[in-house]
Amino acid sequence: MDLRIEPSNAKLPQEIIDGLGAISTTIIADAMGVFNAMIGVAHFNNPDVQMVGQALTVKTMPKDNLMFHKAIELASPGDVIVVEAGGDASSALLGEMMCMIGKRYRISGYVVDGAIRDAEAIKQIGFPVFAKGVNPKGPFKESPGQINVPISCAGVSVNPGDVIVGDNDGVVVVPYEQAEKVLKRAKTLYAHEQEMITQIEAGTLDRSWIDETLKKIGLKF
Repeated sequence: MDLRIEPSNAKLPQEIIDGLGAISTTIIADAMGVFNAMIGVAHFNNPDVQMVGQALTVKTMPKDNLMFHKAIELASPGDVIVVEAGGDASSALLGEMMCMIGKRYRISGYVVDGAIRDAEAIKQIGFPVFAKGVNPKGPFKESPGQINVPISCAGVSVNPGDVIVGDNDGVVVVPYEQAEKVLKRAKTLYAHEQEMITQIEAGTLDRSWIDETLKKIGLKF
């Protein structure tokens, strides 16, 4: 793998990013047809810590975080650094110090398809981190890689500039070119869910769709 760093000019209006950040990942996933939710990536923060920002992508060798460090130096405030490292959790790709630096640089968070360490310290820092697990063993810092190229992280394709949203339920990836449409759809779904909650509390929710769907697929009851 050669060293490759691509520039990214894919900047969205801040109101779109903030709008997506104000909506839960579950609703955003539904707005995208239940696609683009990462698999096996968990929240390693206190429950009230949420994350939203555009992706600065990193492709690195398993067990090596040299290019991750370089990406931190290149990141703009508000970016989310998303790292493809082969899904290997046998060495941590980040820990307390990298989170302190990320917070200092006003980076919005890290997502890695690998392990972290210093989990309790990261909670205390309050910096958003999503990863596959915890491992006390540290990484190498010697391998080349690529920055701001298309990657695959935790089962989802991620392109530079895509909007990354993370909360207690996990991480979703909103493609850059679909962000405005997904936000509009998510707002509609949110309003619909609020109406459903009102109907549930009032005992008026219509559940006839269940039997109607069963009939459509040919089931008798």
